[in-house]
Amino acid sequence: MSTQTLTTYYCAFCDAVANFFKSAVENTSMDPRFNKETYRQLSALSDYELRDIGITRGDITHISMGGDIYRGNN
Repeated sequence: MSTQTLTTYYCAFCDAVANFFKSAVENTSMDPRFNKETYRQLSALSDYELRDIGITRGDITHISMGGDIYRGNN
């Protein structure tokens, strides 16, 4: 297997992965439940500020789509 063959396969794999994530982001942002302003404001906060209000950076998309965050407290 030559270097050219490895490069061709590697680039095709990278393109497939990039397209997967690109479509996931586009589908989420086109969802009518998605609130871009909420997403923008929460994304602008630091990790410390997010932790202070009880959420993580991974919760931002879920919250922007109107989801609730359950932390085990009643």
